[in-house]
Amino acid sequence: MAEQKFQRRTVLVKRQLQLKYVGIIFASVVLGMLMVGGDIYYTMTHLILNENPSLASTLSQVNTMLILKLCLYLGIMFLVSLFWSHRFAGPIYRFEKSAQVIATGDLTHRVSLRTGDDLLELQEEFNAMVSALQAQVAKDRTLIGHLGTRIDEAIKQLPDGNDAARDRLNELRAELSHITTGFKV
Repeated sequence: MAEQKFQRRTVLVKRQLQLKYVGIIFASVVLGMLMVGGDIYYTMTHLILNENPSLASTLSQVNTMLILKLCLYLGIMFLVSLFWSHRFAGPIYRFEKSAQVIATGDLTHRVSLRTGDDLLELQEEFNAMVSALQAQVAKDRTLIGHLGTRIDEAIKQLPDGNDAARDRLNELRAELSHITTGFKV
C-alpha cells in the first residue's frame, strides 16, 4: 500500500484537545519555574541585599531583565508545547475522519498518518481491524450467495400450487441480498 503524503496547514487541528494539552504543559512548567526559580531568586536577592544594600537599584534592573527573559522563555515553551500537541492532535483528527468514512460503510478506506506522527502503531491496528471487517463482510457475502442459491433450489423443488411458500422464499432471498449492501468492500 503506497503511503499517502499530506501536510496539515492548520496548527490547531483539534483546538480543545490541543489547548488542554498545552495548558497542562504550560501550567506544569510555570509551577516548576515559580517554585525553583522563585526560591533561588528570593535566596540570592536576600543574601545580596544583606551583604550590600547599595545594590538595590542594580537589582531592580536585573528584575526587569529577568521578567523580560521569563516572558520570552514562556513564549518559546508555549510554541514548543503547541508543536508537540499537534503531533498528537493531528493523528487523532485523522482517526476521527477515517472512522466517519468507515461508519458510512466504506471498508476500503485506511488511516494514513504522516511519517513522524505519533500513534503510528494505532494506525496499523486500526487498519488491520478494518481489513478484518472487510474480510468478514466478503465472507458473509459469499455465504449469502450460497444461501440464495440454496433458496433458489428449494423454490424449484416446490410442487406447483405452493405460491405462498414460493413468495415467502423469494422474500427471504431478497432480505438476504440486502444484508451487506451498505458496505463497500
